[in-house]
Amino acid sequence: MVKAAQIKQWVVHRLKELEEQNERLRLQNLRCTTQLQMLKSMSEQTRRAKQQHNKHHALMSHSITGALPVCRELDNRTSDDSGLTSDEHPDRLCQLPADAMSRSIAGESTPKTLRKKAPRQNSADCGGTVGGATSPAPSSDGSPIWEQPRPVPTPRKPRNTLLERDSLNSFADEYEFDCEEETFDEVVESPVDSPRRKGPEYVNLADFCAIRDDKNIYSDIIKPSSSSASHHPPAPPQHRLRPWESKILDAADQCLAQGSGLQTTAETTDYEGPSSVSPYQVSRISDNRASSSGRRSNGASSGMSIPRVFSNYSTAEVDIDPYESPSRQLNERRSGTGIRTSMIPNAEAIEKAGYWCQLSESRLKSLKRRFVELRNGTLTFYRTQKNMARDEEPLLRIPVSELKSVTRIPGNPYALQLMTATQRLQYQTDSEKGTEEWVSLIGQAIRGTTLRELASRTSRIEATISGVVQRVKCGHSKRLHAALAGQKLLFFKNPEDTVPTSFVELQGARVCEKQKGPSEESSGSSDEQSRTERPPQKRKEYTVSIEVCNDDPLYIVFRSAEEKERWMYFLKAASGDASLCGTPFELLVQRMLVEGAGPDSQIWTDLLLVSRDDPRDLMTTVQAAEKKKALEIAKACHLFVAVLMRPCAVQYHIDLAQNILSTGIQLDWVRNELYAQMIRLTSGSMEWGLQGWKLLALALPLFLPKQYALLWLLRRHISRWAAGSGDEAGLAGYCSAALERSLQTGGRFEGPSRLEATSILTRDPTATTFPHSISVKLPNGDYQVVEFDGSTEVGQCLSSLCLKLGMRPALLSGYALYIDHPTNGGLQLLKGKQKLCDCLTLWERRERDVKRGRVAVEVARLELRLRHYWPHLAHTETMIERGFLAWRSAEEIVEGRVPLGPQLAEDIMALYGQLYFGDLDGSTSQQQFDYVTSRFYPRKMLDVANMRTLRASLDQNWRQMTGSSEAECIRLILQVLRKWPLFGSSLWEAGLRTSNERRVVLALHDTGLHILDRKQLDPIRSIPFDSLVAFGAFHSDFMLTVERVLPPDCHPEETPKERLTFSMELCQIEQLTTHLAEYIRCQKLVFNVSK
Repeated sequence: MVKAAQIKQWVVHRLKELEEQNERLRLQNLRCTTQLQMLKSMSEQTRRAKQQHNKHHALMSHSITGALPVCRELDNRTSDDSGLTSDEHPDRLCQLPADAMSRSIAGESTPKTLRKKAPRQNSADCGGTVGGATSPAPSSDGSPIWEQPRPVPTPRKPRNTLLERDSLNSFADEYEFDCEEETFDEVVESPVDSPRRKGPEYVNLADFCAIRDDKNIYSDIIKPSSSSASHHPPAPPQHRLRPWESKILDAADQCLAQGSGLQTTAETTDYEGPSSVSPYQVSRISDNRASSSGRRSNGASSGMSIPRVFSNYSTAEVDIDPYESPSRQLNERRSGTGIRTSMIPNAEAIEKAGYWCQLSESRLKSLKRRFVELRNGTLTFYRTQKNMARDEEPLLRIPVSELKSVTRIPGNPYALQLMTATQRLQYQTDSEKGTEEWVSLIGQAIRGTTLRELASRTSRIEATISGVVQRVKCGHSKRLHAALAGQKLLFFKNPEDTVPTSFVELQGARVCEKQKGPSEESSGSSDEQSRTERPPQKRKEYTVSIEVCNDDPLYIVFRSAEEKERWMYFLKAASGDASLCGTPFELLVQRMLVEGAGPDSQIWTDLLLVSRDDPRDLMTTVQAAEKKKALEIAKACHLFVAVLMRPCAVQYHIDLAQNILSTGIQLDWVRNELYAQMIRLTSGSMEWGLQGWKLLALALPLFLPKQYALLWLLRRHISRWAAGSGDEAGLAGYCSAALERSLQTGGRFEGPSRLEATSILTRDPTATTFPHSISVKLPNGDYQVVEFDGSTEVGQCLSSLCLKLGMRPALLSGYALYIDHPTNGGLQLLKGKQKLCDCLTLWERRERDVKRGRVAVEVARLELRLRHYWPHLAHTETMIERGFLAWRSAEEIVEGRVPLGPQLAEDIMALYGQLYFGDLDGSTSQQQFDYVTSRFYPRKMLDVANMRTLRASLDQNWRQMTGSSEAECIRLILQVLRKWPLFGSSLWEAGLRTSNERRVVLALHDTGLHILDRKQLDPIRSIPFDSLVAFGAFHSDFMLTVERVLPPDCHPEETPKERLTFSMELCQIEQLTTHLAEYIRCQKLVFNVSK
């Protein structure tokens, strides 16, 4: 085993060396290619200039062949010369023989495209001759090109021999210029040239360059004369560092370079493992990871997230749920093995118990907690858990077979609703996760009970109607046996089957005849039409459409018109169609739907639609137990429109609208009645009908009617009024746009906020593009106003904000929106798919809870903050982003999250003073000194600093920066701070459990997760993202599970996984887990976008 590990280690190190060597060769090839392109361009310009200036030398200049060495000046040379020579000191140029230069060209200095096999031509020395003629030297040029001619050397004889170069046997990457096999020519020189060689054996690529043009293999480089050079503009002056800039950069090198020794592997021992995979290979977070039992696991984390790494050596990986509570794991463990032995679920496999509270109008009933147990297909209610343990008689038993459905109540994350044939039960659990588990398990029990009842039957199902039909859904058709039992339409593969393949709940669905469109008359190919005896449009006449809310339509094709009419009747009866039953208003809606009800139809003047009396009965069908609550909502809507909204009492209408619509969010069965009342109140019969339109505009982004017929009537009603003129027409047009937006983006989970209600009710929402607006605080302290409506998502708002500010998209710039948390005063991330109005409503509710029920007059504070920083995209940053980075760094400096020395801190403080105030006139005032030291100087250093000395140093450094613009200050600040390897990291303070609560800082960076010392920010350990196995909350702590490489001499029972536990606050643990998961998920996206 030890020998195998050593061999593996040697192979890994050898591969690493080859990759580094390949990278050096690639960079060298790029530099050479850049020099070649620049020299070729210069040669072409000088050649044309020489042709115009010396026309009698044109023939000579075209016939010169060979390669001319271009030498660097040894002393007076800058990094921006790009390989071009200088005429200032011609006597210091290197004069090397042509054979050394040619050998460099043939071996190393030419790019891959110039090393292909080609016929060699004679090479001239520093003085080229053609046919014995000597090129005259112009007096205006002091270049060694025009020295006395030298004899042409004997050409080298190439011998085609393949040379093995294992250092170049690497995989081709995106920077390769040619994919062909290379043949390297071993050059054998003539013995005549051997004694003449004076140059070294190896010629550096930086010393010689050769250019290849269209006609010759190598063309000469002719330096432009003074006359020809005057036609071109001079090069821009190079930026020279000022003394104070050099001092700041030197201090930054000494102070911020301490993080350069960050480890790149997950190990802290001396053993060096394999090189870490690129962080961009971490693609996403898988859903779950099962916790292993035994002493090593030490319990499962309920909030662990697992990064999935796509490697070349792994082909599959199991997705497991990371956020799985121990109670759910216990329930699943009690349910037996995971192998399904039957298509019919077992009733004993689903068990759960917990406390519930009943949601009721009675305060006394709402305070009573009952212990509920789900076992053997029955929900049993006890007074307490002790009563169940004593086998006492339960308070209530509800068989699962009597339950029709179980759903969560919108607006209350802890509430669930049970529907039976006669009543509706609403309860509340102890946690949101517990509610989700209860809904999932009871839903499984209901489906299992339905299937068991059908499977236990020995005879055929007693269906109201049955027969063989053709079902079409999403373009796929299949012939099945259909049976209508109660309010369920069951589909079987064969008539004798007892277990259906699928079923449709018809209650609330819209059943109608499929209307034939003009495009359907000619659908189908000619071959299909020739095979059928009857035309295809006759088949469409026997089709029935079943449209269920939030689902694709289902089409049933029958064989005859009589069969279709019979099925239509029973399907409408099962769905509760208004044409067969319902209130007078529902019958009127069905009549309007059948007749079309155009804008000029007399049916719009029906008394049910234009009545202005106080409602005494409901307009829609509601169960008897819920009529009282529904009638209260109907009267509240009438009161909202009947009372004039005065400016001095507008708060009454705002509170009333919030109560009405919040009730509609929580109780979905009230929505139909609510929209029916608003249609009646906006029909022109009310004196203050404009207030009804505003209430309708406020309700449309929240939810829509559940019945299709009522939604159709609402759309027709709005479009009919929008076609008119006046204030009502303008609001109707706004409502029409809000309706379409709500259909596209979906409804909301929270009621209207006070900001939203005030904007709609007190102002004209049609005056601007978006009715709501809020200010967002920018990193530099300024504010930017963003506009939105009730359906705007946070991601859409962030995209528009980046566009307004001139920033890159949020994924590349790394910025996100945060909202202040009223409880702890911190900031909370707003996710992209959240509705912004829902976030504002949730903030107002928390603010009201903190203030114990008092109405908050404050508005939520939004901030634009940096969330992810990508160092490899720093060259694409815009000017506004660089400014934001500088101001964000100022906050980190004050908090002591950047390792600065005293001298560097004073220099950076002076830079920020120049950035904020400009040039200093005289000495700093007390106000300027207090502002600069409080905003741009580390707080810990300020507590122990001598104020007189600090002020004198600030004055001195600030005066040296006189004349520096804002852009120069930002550039220098970022240039200094970017010397710290962890610049731009997201820092989180924590306590390391394994080191006696040692205070550390967790730094999230593009390279991985780094653990730093809190005092000096010295690196303790670095963990790449691909080494993370799991992370998340664990017993009120934050835990990391890291995979490490074991040394060869380790103990056989030593595990390759290590767990690190940190003490943090619960809100910080949640934020850090989400942040780390998004960092890993976004890395591959950013890498693909930025390629």
